[in-house]
Amino acid sequence: MKLHFGHSGETASRYLNKVLHAILKLYPVLLTPPSTTTHEKTLNNPRSYYPYFKDCIGAIDGSHEPAWVPVADHCKFRDRKGLISQNILAACDHGRRFTYILSSREGSASDSRILEDVIHRQGDSKLVVPTGKFYLVDAGFANRTGFLRSYCNVRYHLKEWKNSNLSPTNKQELFNLRHSKLRSVIERAFSNLKLRFKILKAQAEYPFRTQVKIVQACVLLHNHILTQHSIEEEDEWLDADERAAGPSSSVQPNQQIDDDDDEVEDNYSGEALNANQLREEIADNMWADWMTCDMDDEETSTSADG
Repeated sequence: MKLHFGHSGETASRYLNKVLHAILKLYPVLLTPPSTTTHEKTLNNPRSYYPYFKDCIGAIDGSHEPAWVPVADHCKFRDRKGLISQNILAACDHGRRFTYILSSREGSASDSRILEDVIHRQGDSKLVVPTGKFYLVDAGFANRTGFLRSYCNVRYHLKEWKNSNLSPTNKQELFNLRHSKLRSVIERAFSNLKLRFKILKAQAEYPFRTQVKIVQACVLLHNHILTQHSIEEEDEWLDADERAAGPSSSVQPNQQIDDDDDEVEDNYSGEALNANQLREEIADNMWADWMTCDMDDEETSTSADG
């Protein structure tokens, strides 16, 4: 920025912080809770999603972003891949609009630990799930009230289905396939975010508090863009930008989502029992409906976002 605009580093830094401060004032406008009304994506797909996921308000996952911290803090910011990062927990709706974001957690913190923290917080940083609604989560989280997880030790990821070219053979596989399709919206949201805002892939040498603000500002701008463009228009723009930049800058659709944390085993106490029962009911209904139809190749499509 100093070279491009011909100003001192102090000036560049001062105005960066001014812009960050201005964007973050839009937090309550651009980062709003998800709608509790059944999303049209679910309503318009009765074969796969409705009524099974009628109470689903989106998906949650974590993503590691490079962090620049003092050497003394490297131990707690070192993630499972040995990189220095901050772990960002985010929720989005079915339109890829982020509805919750928590940056600033160290890379060594697991997704499940961060989620446990944010649902018990007080104030604006608390993650609130409306009564009777739920988010979709992967095996790195516990199956509990408000957070519906896939079955463990059952084929899940879309690439596994694509590579096998097989149809589900039981209710657990059918549930996992449809769950994976619908939950992929959070992966696409993170992918769009990192493709558009390249600074998120760099280890920016700013104070850590500023790095946290940069993540939050990028999320707010991402949401603003989606108020002006459709998802299809945004994908088209990002694809064109990626082609123009060349293969070295590309981000694969699933690259932005880190490998799952170690699977969190199901437990059978308290709210987990209710969540396990809900999953069983949904899976039973799915399987019964699927068995009574012609079982054509509807389930062989593994495209992201369902």
